[in-house]
Amino acid sequence: MNYFLRGGSRIIISTSTNVYTNLALERFLAENIQHQPKSKLLILWRNSPSIVIGRYQNPYVESNLNYLFENNILLSRRYSGGGTTYHDEGNLNLTILTTRDNYNRRKNLEWLVSTINDSYVNKFSLHITKRDDIILEDSINKQQYKITGSASRLTRTYAYHHFTLLINTNLNHLRQSLKSNDRFSIKSNATESIRSSVTCLSNYESTIQYETLIDILAKSFWKQNQQTKWGSDYLYDYIDPQLFQNQLKQFIDELKSDYFLYEVTPPFTYTILAHNNRTIEFSIKNGIIEDIKNSNKDEYEKFYHKQFYLMYNDIKQL
Repeated sequence: MNYFLRGGSRIIISTSTNVYTNLALERFLAENIQHQPKSKLLILWRNSPSIVIGRYQNPYVESNLNYLFENNILLSRRYSGGGTTYHDEGNLNLTILTTRDNYNRRKNLEWLVSTINDSYVNKFSLHITKRDDIILEDSINKQQYKITGSASRLTRTYAYHHFTLLINTNLNHLRQSLKSNDRFSIKSNATESIRSSVTCLSNYESTIQYETLIDILAKSFWKQNQQTKWGSDYLYDYIDPQLFQNQLKQFIDELKSDYFLYEVTPPFTYTILAHNNRTIEFSIKNGIIEDIKNSNKDEYEKFYHKQFYLMYNDIKQL
């Protein structure tokens, strides 16, 4: 691992497609790398089907949990804020890790947009919104589609900015996974995602692939960082996180835990209309049902002070 923790601008590609492992790797590198002024580490990674919610979001609002479970799509929560994203192997994730002083979110996005636009002239046109989303302009259909969203984690010493890039992801899984049936049944101060129409780059350029895009981004990254002497073996390093499980275990265990997935969710109320036309309101804090309004005695005894995520499907059957 020391090889990957040395300073200087570099590119690392994770060979793992497990969302918990990749989020743990990102956090471990951020906290342990030898940060140097003006240097950048670009991490490229992708995951098997999964939903990644922001640090301060509510999973019941942001996703269709039953659809996730039925289709073997993992639920995860990242360490940064922002909105929810769907991941699969057709969705490239990029993380740019710098010192706090060298953090520049807009510059990162401008680099990505200019690189892709220059590489696929006359195929599509990308631009950045005021919210730091990247939009594809469909001039024929007069539509705009989001192809990436981004989020950041900033500390006193380091910062990382990560964003997705929809290459050829499964848009049906994306839409169904993010289609919450409980969105309007929950009241909370949790950060809520802003829904947008999305598309994939491959819908506008069929030849675009993960592997070719990696090379394009790598060469552009080195050029931007004034590194001109590269060879085919110098562009990037692959890292197999499975070889470093001891170092990553603390973060992986946290990311997979019920505590991090559910219990850190900001307090919320969940209201349902029971079969007998009673409106029942559940108050949840730290993942625990702390109060129930308008329930009968049996319901109160069954659900009070229980973990909400364990009672979730039973509650929906009332």
